Amino acid sequence: MIINAFILFLSVALPGLLLTRMKSFSQKRIGYFLVFAGAYLFSMTVIHIIPDLFLSEEDPFKLGLYILIGFFLQKILENFSNGVEHGHVHSHGGYSIPYLLIALGLHSFLEGSIMTDSIHSNHRPDSVYSHGSSPKILLGIVMHKIPAALALMALLVAQLKNTKKAVLLLLVFALASPLGLFFSEFFGHSDVLPERYLVIFFAVVAGSFLQISTTIFIESDPHHKLNWKRFSISILGALAAVAAQIGF
Repeated sequence: MIINAFILFLSVALPGLLLTRMKSFSQKRIGYFLVFAGAYLFSMTVIHIIPDLFLSEEDPFKLGLYILIGFFLQKILENFSNGVEHGHVHSHGGYSIPYLLIALGLHSFLEGSIMTDSIHSNHRPDSVYSHGSSPKILLGIVMHKIPAALALMALLVAQLKNTKKAVLLLLVFALASPLGLFFSEFFGHSDVLPERYLVIFFAVVAGSFLQISTTIFIESDPHHKLNWKRFSISILGALAAVAAQIGF
């Protein structure tokens, strides 16, 4: 758990700090990386996280509702973050730094919370979903966080005109996912909350993952024209998720 928390922290801190040493970075390459990460995250949610949730004893219809709630909750958060979690800084400006950080922090907290394996322990012990979920989910979250960290750092520097303040806020934001992981580990291994509440919570997170990943696809093809290069990259991302699911 400690190692995973440290990796989550570094996935935000290192790209953001690296940006302070760089004059610029390739938006085109970041865009391609976003497509790959979005496809991986979407696929891992569909073939691993959601099936795992339906192995619980929770009513399938209710689980579907909770996933929908998570989807639309992330849409509300996006209203305050302006899509920075998708790796984009829109040119229209008008960002409110406090609201931005709160929305992004809550989003990252939810991301980190699903990293725990405790939710799998009481499902089918012989299931392929019952163990080893953290590394493959961690990979998807880290890939998603790198462009988001770059976008956030660029925005903070531009808005605050103070690199030191921007770095401090970035490091505070980087703690959100590790805190989410510690939260779910604590409640997952204690009797404070029944397991069904954790299942509900993770269903909401799964819905947010669906919203994030599908939005990345939409923004990568805003005119609904199939870009074969981006499409090929998304297929590779999906295949990587399938390979991770089969291999681990």
